[in-house]
Amino acid sequence: MVVSIEELACVDTLIWLRSGAVAAARLGVAQSTISRRVNHVAGLLNLRFFKPNGEWETLGDQTILNLERLVHQRYRWVHGRVLRIEAQYYSGPLFCDPIPDGWTPGNFDFMEIHTPLRLLRNGVIDAWIGCYPDVPDEDDSELACFHLTRLPSHLVVAVDHPLLYLGDHITLEDVRRYPSVALPDNAFPKVQKILQELGLWNLPLPVRRYSSDKWEGMMTQDLRVGYANSFTMHLFSAPHVVLPIDIPLETGDTLVVPRAYVKNLRLLELLAHLKGRAAILADRFAEVRVAGDG
Repeated sequence: MVVSIEELACVDTLIWLRSGAVAAARLGVAQSTISRRVNHVAGLLNLRFFKPNGEWETLGDQTILNLERLVHQRYRWVHGRVLRIEAQYYSGPLFCDPIPDGWTPGNFDFMEIHTPLRLLRNGVIDAWIGCYPDVPDEDDSELACFHLTRLPSHLVVAVDHPLLYLGDHITLEDVRRYPSVALPDNAFPKVQKILQELGLWNLPLPVRRYSSDKWEGMMTQDLRVGYANSFTMHLFSAPHVVLPIDIPLETGDTLVVPRAYVKNLRLLELLAHLKGRAAILADRFAEVRVAGDG
């Protein structure tokens, strides 16, 4: 290894969790140690790590860095080191509280798929609970998917929204007369395509990381139409109502891991934990089913 285990752990934990103080607490070192080790790796590999808009970025040729990451990732999997798991803002608490043995959690606040997928492909994190259908294809050469849950998505509005006066006679054409919230372009490309084909997803909100005021809070404003499922209805800052109209959008939770470790005992143990949680959720919510069930 060109870079020591401790040094690369500091670099990747900082990039992943985005905070020097949080990274230091997670690794049990001083924040000055994080800075010193990150600077050493930057000088060693002729890179620059910087944080222009709240997210860490890397400037320079990252070929050696990413090769090192894959070596270190294998070391974590094979030698019983703590593994890193990330999840969606709603699925993290549902599946990873308590956190499975041998794993350490992320911030569970991504509102797009590209950053966690990049972190996973580069070996920064070891597993990600993504939001189906925006997960890798089954024939992806690097990543493997293990589906956990499926559930329908619904259109929702505030309790005083004019659409509710239409009762059961509401149509999609009625809904299209009002703004419907969206994330920035390509944040969840498959979901975006489905909703745009319905004439929805037309009012982008500048949200990259989850917080209730930036997502559910914005969806409660004025006459906007939002989206929710059984797992997210309780997150709104004000009561919301499901509109009596079905949309062809089924979502769910999918564990994504490097294909190289699909037979690793640690993955099998994680899957057993997550499938157990999925079964509990299916019992708790009438609309939720364990993936693969009829």
